[in-house]
Amino acid sequence: MFFIILILILLLLFFKCNSKFSKIKKSKVAIISVMYKPKSINVWLDMHRNLGISHFYIRLEDTPELVEYLEQQPDVTLQVGTSSASNQYTSIMDRQLKMANEALELCKQDGMDFLIQIDCDEILEGDLNEITDLPENVETFWMQNHEAVYEGIPSSQDICFKAKFYKNCEKENCVSYVNGKGGGRVCDTVVSNGCHRFKGNGREVKLKNLIVKHYESCDFEQYIKKYQRYQKGVKLNDIPFPYYRESILAKDNISLLTNIYKKYRTN
Repeated sequence: MFFIILILILLLLFFKCNSKFSKIKKSKVAIISVMYKPKSINVWLDMHRNLGISHFYIRLEDTPELVEYLEQQPDVTLQVGTSSASNQYTSIMDRQLKMANEALELCKQDGMDFLIQIDCDEILEGDLNEITDLPENVETFWMQNHEAVYEGIPSSQDICFKAKFYKNCEKENCVSYVNGKGGGRVCDTVVSNGCHRFKGNGREVKLKNLIVKHYESCDFEQYIKKYQRYQKGVKLNDIPFPYYRESILAKDNISLLTNIYKKYRTN
C-alpha cells in the first residue's frame, strides 16, 4: 500500500512539473516598453499577464496622469521621464535602447530569465513556452509582427486592441516596420541592439508560435498626436515609410490626415 501511494505521489509531481503553467512560472519572462500617452494600459497589462508575463519595466514619458496607477502595480517597475528632444522620430530609438539595457540589469536583480521589447500599441500573442523551452545556446530571438487593419477609423471611444484582420508583415505590405520585435536571455552577453532586436554571443532564432500584433497608434486621435510630435525637427529622408512621411507632411490638415489613415489603415 505504501509503495502504491508513493508511486501516485511521484506521478502527480511529474505531471505538475511538466504542465504548461509550471514551465512558464519556472522561467520568468518580462517586457520592457517606452510609452507616451498609452491607451488602455490596464488592458495591455492584463492581456500580457494572462499570457504569462511576470514583470514589466516601463519608461513613461510626459504622462503624469498614469504615474500613480502604474506605481500601484506590483509587477511594474516604473521610470518616469520626458520625451522632449529636437528630433522626436530618432530620439525615441535612443531612449528605447538605453532603457532596454537598464531593464536587462534590473532583470538580473529581479530573477527574470528573458526580456522582450515591445511598444504600448503592440500585443504579444501565442505561447510563451516557446521562449521558456529555448535551448541554452539560444540567447536572442525575434517574433514576426502582424499589423492591424480596421473596418473603419477607430476613435478614442473604441477598444484599442481590436481589428478587422491582421496583415502578416513578412508576406504583405505594412505601413511601418516588417522585421518584427525581439527579445533576449537575461545574461551578461546579451545587450539591446536598438528598438527591434537584442544581440548576444549565442544563436538567434525566429519564433513560430509567438507573434506581435501591432495596432499602429491605436486610434485616430492618437495617430494625429503622434505625427504632430514627429513634425518637430524630423528629417523626412530619415524615414523609410511613406505612411509616416505623408502623415508628417499633412500637419494639421484633418481632412488630409483622415484620407491618409483610410488609405493605409482601413479596409
